[in-house]
Amino acid sequence: MIAFDRYASPFIATERLTLEPRGALHAERLFASFSDPELYTFLPGDPPLSLEAMRERYQRLETRRSTDGKALWLNWAARQESGTYVGVVEATVHADASAHVAYFVFRPFQRQGFAAEVVEAVLAHLKNDVGVETARALLDTRNEASWRLLERLRFKRDRTIKNADHFKGSKSDEYEYVRDLRGAR
Repeated sequence: MIAFDRYASPFIATERLTLEPRGALHAERLFASFSDPELYTFLPGDPPLSLEAMRERYQRLETRRSTDGKALWLNWAARQESGTYVGVVEATVHADASAHVAYFVFRPFQRQGFAAEVVEAVLAHLKNDVGVETARALLDTRNEASWRLLERLRFKRDRTIKNADHFKGSKSDEYEYVRDLRGAR
C-alpha cells in the first residue's frame, strides 16, 4: 500500500477519455452538468447551491487527504478529447487496502459505456499504483442501471442495508457491492 503522504494523483488515459485530477478549476467546467436535478434521483444530495460553493468544496478536496489523514480522497473529472466532460469518478482509499468507489455520468452521456470505462481505469490504478486489494460501492437499491453495471464489472452484491437513508420523502435501502482486486487483470 502506498504511503498516503507520498501519493500524487495522476492523469489517467482510457480509450476515449482523460481522467483529470479534479480540483477547484473544474467547478466552473462541471457546474452546469451537476445542476441537473434528475441526476439526484437516487442520491440524498441536491444540485450545488452555487458555483462558489462548488469551487470551495473542490478546493478542499485538492488535498487528496481526509481531514484526519486516514484516507485518500481521489477524484477525477472525465473529459473527452473534444474537451467535453462526461462525468466524474471518485475513490476513498483506506489504510486497510480497501477503497469505496463512486461515479457520476452526466445524462447526455449515460448508456454509452463511459461509467464502465472510468471505473475500470480507476480500479486498475488503485490496484497497480496504490495497492488497493478490495473495492466497494454503495448504491440505492432502486438504481438498477448502477447495480447492473457493477455486476458487469465483476462486483458481487455483499449485503443489503435496510433503511440506510431517508431523502426526497422516502426511505432508501442500499446495496453494498464488493470486488476483490488481488486476482484481477
